[in-house]
Parts: sequence; C-alpha cells; structure tokens
Amino acid sequence: MIDIACVCVGNKYDPALYVDQLYKGLCKQLNEDFNLTVLTDTPNNPFYNTIPCRTVQVPDWKGLYGPRAAWWFKMYLYSPNAGFTGTVLYFDLDVILLKNINKFLTHKPGGFVLCHDFNRKWIPSYNVSNSSVMRWFAPHYFRIWEEFNKARDEFIAKFHGDQDFMTHYFKDRDDKSWWPHDWAMSWKWEIYRGGLIQSGTGLNDDGTWPATAEKYHQPEQPWVIPHDCSVVVFHGEPKPWDTELGKQNLL
Repeated sequence: MIDIACVCVGNKYDPALYVDQLYKGLCKQLNEDFNLTVLTDTPNNPFYNTIPCRTVQVPDWKGLYGPRAAWWFKMYLYSPNAGFTGTVLYFDLDVILLKNINKFLTHKPGGFVLCHDFNRKWIPSYNVSNSSVMRWFAPHYFRIWEEFNKARDEFIAKFHGDQDFMTHYFKDRDDKSWWPHDWAMSWKWEIYRGGLIQSGTGLNDDGTWPATAEKYHQPEQPWVIPHDCSVVVFHGEPKPWDTELGKQNLL
C-alpha cells in the first residue's frame, strides 16, 4: 500500500475542497491502493472524518506564520514522527491530477524524485528544485529531517522556503533526480494558452491574472496539455478551481 501525503496548514486551502479534490483525483488516477496522510494544524477538523485519511499534527514552531509556514511544514514529512515507513508520494494541494499517475511510483526507484523548478522554461540549466510533486522512501531520507532540525531556525531565516533547503541539501548528493518535464507542468507558465513567450509571472502589472493574450504562444487556445502531462501545478495565482480547466475537472 502506497502512502500519499499532503500538507494543509492555515486558512489558504479549505480541506473540504482541496484535500477532497486531491483524494478524489487519487481515486480516479491512481491504480494502486493508497493511504492518504494530511499534515495539518487542525487535525480535528470534521472534514477529515468524511474521507479515509490519517492526520498528523504539525509541530508548534513559534514565530512561523503566513504562506511560508505551509512551505516549511513540508519538512516535517521527513521526520520519523510523521509515521511513514515506506514509499511516500507527495502532492501540493494546488494541483490537478489530469491523467494516470502510476508512473510517478516507478520512475527511478529508490532515489528522491521531485520537480525541476518551473524557471526551467527559460533557463534549462536552472539548478533549483520544486517540491510540488515528490517521491521518496521514508527510512532512507529521515536524514533530511535530521539535517534540517539541528539548525531549523537558521535554515528558515536563510532560505525562502522548503524547496530552497532541498536544493541546498541535494547540491552535493547524487541520489536526487527530477521528473520528466512534461509529467508535471506549470499552469500559468507552461500550459495556459501554450505557455508564456518570455520570462514573467503570467500576471498583469496590477497583479491580476492572466496576462494579455499576446504574451502567450497560442493565444487562441485556452490551454495546451502535452500528451505525457499528468499533473498541472498552480503555483501562486490563480488557484486551480477558479480556472475553467479546474471547473471542468472538479470531481
């Protein structure tokens, strides 16, 4: 039985929508029995009694709040106290599982696999990882937690978020790899209207989404999804279920 994990902390993501959609997406797109574990600061939320899942209380780290808190609480995934004993497949909550995801279980077994940061679109040599979709064998990577926890406050002050720490951790190690780029793709940079032509946020100057049509490769198309793309990642804005693609794939 495979362990699937997610983190739901704070009030940015309502579990009744985001955890529920992840669970339903897993039931549809994963041909393996799985256990869903939610790392959360509200394990007693009544919603968690409505789906088969295990909740894990995240630690009380004083002074950690806001969006960065949700990022840094991902580090608790690697703690022995999170209760994982085998292979773990992790998803951020702001993703849509569009197609079968079995391949994420078998790709490069034994090592730690995660996304290449989506700046790869413009800088192929960009040596930064993205933690939206990850897989690892838990006992082999308790050492990530040990490394992080021995200087937690210093790392949180030094790095913007968990994926910057993970980039640092694996810098001189050879057991990390990235998913094939087409497997998990950025909605606003790579999928929407065929992707942005030039580097940018995909937002207008006033912060609204989307950018004007001429900034995209295929402005006449609502989106372009490569054949091998199974996961669409909605980092930042917009949120998945506010888009037409999300509304069409709401389960």
